[in-house]
Amino acid sequence: MSIWLKASKPVRSQPRLWVETMWLVESREPLVLTRTINFHTGLNIVWAKESASNDTSGLASAGHGVGKTSLCLLLRYVLGDDAPAIATLRGKAAGSFPKGGVAAKVHVDGTVWLVFRPYGLYSHSLAAQSDALDQLLDGTAPNDFDGYGRVLEQFSIGRLAARSLPGTNQPLEWRHLLAWCIREQRTRFDGFYHWREGEGLGFKRSRRDPPLLVGSVLGLVDQQLDQLLREIEAKQKQVEQAKERIPELERAPAFALAHADRQLRLRVRAEEDEPVFATTVGESVESRVQAALQAAEQDEKRWEREVAQAEDAQAEEQVRLHELTKARDLAKLDTEIAKALVDAKRDDFERLSKVRDRLAGLEGRCDPGNVEFSACEYVQKNKSAVNMTWFQDGRQAQADASLFAARHRASLDVFDRAEKAVADQQQLISKKKTELHRLRVRIATSESARTFLKQSWEELQLKHTQRTQGGDTTELVEARKQLQGFELALDSLRAAEVSRRSQQSSRVDALKALTATVSTRLLGAAGYARFVPGHEVRPFEVARGGEAYQVLEVLLGDIVCLLDSATSGASQHPGFLVHDCPREADMSELLYREFFLAAAEAAEQLGKDGAAPFQFVVTTTSAPPAELGGAPHVVLELAPGADEALLFKRQLAPELTGFDLG
Repeated sequence: MSIWLKASKPVRSQPRLWVETMWLVESREPLVLTRTINFHTGLNIVWAKESASNDTSGLASAGHGVGKTSLCLLLRYVLGDDAPAIATLRGKAAGSFPKGGVAAKVHVDGTVWLVFRPYGLYSHSLAAQSDALDQLLDGTAPNDFDGYGRVLEQFSIGRLAARSLPGTNQPLEWRHLLAWCIREQRTRFDGFYHWREGEGLGFKRSRRDPPLLVGSVLGLVDQQLDQLLREIEAKQKQVEQAKERIPELERAPAFALAHADRQLRLRVRAEEDEPVFATTVGESVESRVQAALQAAEQDEKRWEREVAQAEDAQAEEQVRLHELTKARDLAKLDTEIAKALVDAKRDDFERLSKVRDRLAGLEGRCDPGNVEFSACEYVQKNKSAVNMTWFQDGRQAQADASLFAARHRASLDVFDRAEKAVADQQQLISKKKTELHRLRVRIATSESARTFLKQSWEELQLKHTQRTQGGDTTELVEARKQLQGFELALDSLRAAEVSRRSQQSSRVDALKALTATVSTRLLGAAGYARFVPGHEVRPFEVARGGEAYQVLEVLLGDIVCLLDSATSGASQHPGFLVHDCPREADMSELLYREFFLAAAEAAEQLGKDGAAPFQFVVTTTSAPPAELGGAPHVVLELAPGADEALLFKRQLAPELTGFDLG
């Protein structure tokens, strides 16, 4: 065997993450184990043998349904994953082992954790830095499952140059990296960045985000480059938004003209086939606008005349109200004087008589009516009122009592009529005010509509002029200038990215060299494969086409990254990898054999004292090469037909609801 990794030196003695033991727990109390699986660093093969009997047919003969994929799901489960596929498996396992679960001894950055995760939905997960499984399960060791989750996040994502993705600022999570480290069979290994089928890893950009994660994990993105990538993403968005805006601005004048034309035609009731500007014959939008403006001006002048007339009429009625109010007040005094005579109250009589005399003897001008008091109807009427005098003779007063009472009744009638006249006049004035307000509102509305119509016509004329003369709007010119600035800034950032990546050429060169070394070992000749940094689909390319080589690109890339984690301190890859049946993805038998041998040879050449700096677990239904067909490489053999050879040592029946099994 040639030492094809002699140029690569390990930087660690053990992988940063690896699983030493997995226990399938049938029951916690008492502790009953279904199966114990001992893993080790280096290559671990789980072989689902095909049946040797000719009597076996169907899926059972091909090694399906024995538990190899379930094993991969359980590895994901003990490493903190709770995907839907795992929940489905848990539901099946809980039907057979209601008090069971899966436990594992996990090494994380040199620290040993014991982990237990139940099959049932209502049991709690456990984790502790301990070496004794029974202490974890019986509660002797304090449970720190949350701490275990934080350790997984910190040892993986916590060491990256950036913990979020540029462009979206989406936080990176351990489950994203774990999806790469444990590939599932359902993806058929059809793409390097295709890690899960139907589960949804939560990436906002399924095409762009996985390459960014891988680049960060491989140490191809430092903080300065990450910042440049974020700035490029932000600037690219600005460029795209500016590009989207420019066609809108280019179409905006035509849209604005059509909209203004349509609205103005509706306002002046012009037909669609009428010309905009006046012609010698027929109607046009312009002629209708001018006619509408003239009609509005004439209406406003007429309403203004009506307003003036209404104001004069209101003033006259206001004078009339003033007169009636004076008459009502005098009538009220007469009533009170008559009452004082009836009641023989001299003080009231004299006081009220003086007030009446002052009212009746007014001289000068009446300001509200703008007339002389001598000409005031109210004053003259009340001056002619009967003058009542106080009778000192009590017997005379008593004799005239009936006369005083009659006068009082008469004065009350006069007062009532005066009060009603005042109320009627106030109501009349209120109506006049309402009519006057309505006229003023009509004038204001007409003026506003006429002004708007005039402005609309002027704007339409301006838009027609701009369209005839051509040229861009100020907003469009500014938008193009802004786009040019964004594009120049983006080009500058991209140049800075290229420069920064060139400064990291040693890291890229190391991955290229390792890719060439591994591909030479697998394919038997140099030059068939290469590492393409930054490629969003095929970062590891094999020169020859064909489906088998597409699968090989995935296997090649994963092995390169796995070995790189063992030989480079710049990589943050955990050094842990699980492949579920890559042979079934139509890879040729010869390539499959070399794939196993290369992994085993790498573990031997990079390892020391029986320990390798990586852990690679692979399930297969095809027989591994003869030299790897037993211990220590094969850690578990599964086979159809016998329960003891199944992963759970029995078939897991799905839980069916709605059936009475009693």
